[in-house]
Amino acid sequence: MTEDLDALVAGVVQRDNQAFSQLYDLLADSLAAFAFRLVRDRQAAEDAVQQAFIELANAAPGFTGDGRSLQAWLYKSVRFSCLDEFRRRSRRPEVPTETVPEVPFVGSDAEPYSAELASAIGSLPYRQQLLLDLRHVHQLSGYEMAEVLGMTRPAAYAALGRAEKNLRKAFTDAVESMNQMASLSVKDGEHT
Repeated sequence: MTEDLDALVAGVVQRDNQAFSQLYDLLADSLAAFAFRLVRDRQAAEDAVQQAFIELANAAPGFTGDGRSLQAWLYKSVRFSCLDEFRRRSRRPEVPTETVPEVPFVGSDAEPYSAELASAIGSLPYRQQLLLDLRHVHQLSGYEMAEVLGMTRPAAYAALGRAEKNLRKAFTDAVESMNQMASLSVKDGEHT
């Protein structure tokens, strides 16, 4: 995908509509899934992606970098839009007037995680979850993760290493816990 992004940079800088359209087709779903993991709201996630592309259209003539830089720029913009959404919600919490059923969204219910892995990931601090998501779900490089999170590359790699270590431990603990629960339910079944 990096080669595809590299080919689009010049068109984006020149504000070529076709280049923006191709860039959107390449990254919008991934950006929306990333945003959804941050805000857990489909509409807010879609809005964050739209905002990122609007900001890119405004900043495009001054953009310098390759396809990886462009991708990192968009992820960072989406992240900042999501942080703005958190701030807005904390100032003016929304009170639903009626119950609306949750609509499945790419990256939400369609995650290919086992129950043990989902439990392990959920037990990690938010920042570690974010690092793991950027690296292993969205396959961003260390450079791109650092750009998105406003860290140095060595700091991003160190934090990712800690997150992966903590995930291994949490996963092992979750598997052991579920095995113990299964063992107890089998024993309870034997006694009845």
